[in-house]
Amino acid sequence: MPVPAQPVRRSIVGRIGYILFLLTFTVACVELGARYYLGHVLHKASENKFRFNSYRVYEHVPGYEEREGDHVRLAINANGFRRSADVPQVKPPGTVRIFFLGGSAAHGISSAAPYPVVHVDQTETVDAHLERLLNRSMPGQRIEVINAAVTGYQVFQHTQYLLTELLSYDPDMVIFFDGANDHFVNDTNYRYMEDFRYQFWRQRLQEPSAGGLFTYMGHWLSRHSAAFRGYMAWSMIRDAVRCGERVDWQAAYMDDATTVRNHKAVAQDQFLRAIETNLFLLERDSVKAVLCLQPMLVLREPALLAAEERAFLHEDPNVKALYPVVLGELKDVAQRWRVPLVDLNVPFNDPQHRGRQLLIDYCHLNGAGGEVCAQALLPVVQVLLRPSPVDSLATAPEGSGT
Repeated sequence: MPVPAQPVRRSIVGRIGYILFLLTFTVACVELGARYYLGHVLHKASENKFRFNSYRVYEHVPGYEEREGDHVRLAINANGFRRSADVPQVKPPGTVRIFFLGGSAAHGISSAAPYPVVHVDQTETVDAHLERLLNRSMPGQRIEVINAAVTGYQVFQHTQYLLTELLSYDPDMVIFFDGANDHFVNDTNYRYMEDFRYQFWRQRLQEPSAGGLFTYMGHWLSRHSAAFRGYMAWSMIRDAVRCGERVDWQAAYMDDATTVRNHKAVAQDQFLRAIETNLFLLERDSVKAVLCLQPMLVLREPALLAAEERAFLHEDPNVKALYPVVLGELKDVAQRWRVPLVDLNVPFNDPQHRGRQLLIDYCHLNGAGGEVCAQALLPVVQVLLRPSPVDSLATAPEGSGT
């Protein structure tokens, strides 16, 4: 007697349904776990902070936010700047507009493992401190200091940013806050733009493969899923580390003489050329410029370190050997282009800051560090903003007696 087929079909459908339920339940648990980890452990938003940019490799996603309860700790405005208010491209009358450019230290990035997790509030970045100080010390003027820094940026990306966007905002001044990402180069095999470590997708776009398709899908899914956002962030860091293992701007330390010799062999054709390109663009558009060498933990005097800084201090012999060389190169560029240079390692080594924590890891600032930088920049910016005698003559009305 034949066995009825209907119970068998029901059994198969039931198993498929059970498997689908388990799969859905597992995916939901992973997604909820990822959202909890991002939001409550790392205190990060579950949305993407970065997206592809045709000229600068990547840029901020407008409208991105990181919150602590109802408080917005980090806000990217509609222009892609770290600023709560949007910036009209047409500068309002009577406004002095200053752009603040750099990498993660200028942006005000949070520290992460293996360092203690510390967040930098929207009000604690260098630009925020400087804007408050300038408006307080120069009443009668409306001064904007706009944070256009992006984590990981090198000087050549500032060039593209200026050309494609920032100069259209009619800035009066640009402050460049750089150093850790590319100034201490000493690998003679490193090609400044070609080997930029954060070009994650270039190879897979140029050499299509199944892996490239997965990467593309991962980027799309990361717009909607915290789990995929976490995975793509991890994979990008992994790719950057692999790139650095292949060839990176900083080679393994051998000795001071070798480090300096290799640096001098490549510096002129890399970050120094990019700096001078930026200064040329600004001079062409009559925009004033300030160069900064950002502070680094390894360059602070050991006797001045706070206990927290001493706990995560790691020696970097390359940076120590190259610091006077890089500073000398920057001084030469600043003198040639008649722009001020501010070495922010100097105020960080002022004895008045003995025992005061200014950095949250090897180069990123806390609120106190941001304030020290802003105070050091204040007199320099004030001098540049005051009209020169030539400017006064050029703008004085006829018969004024000037």
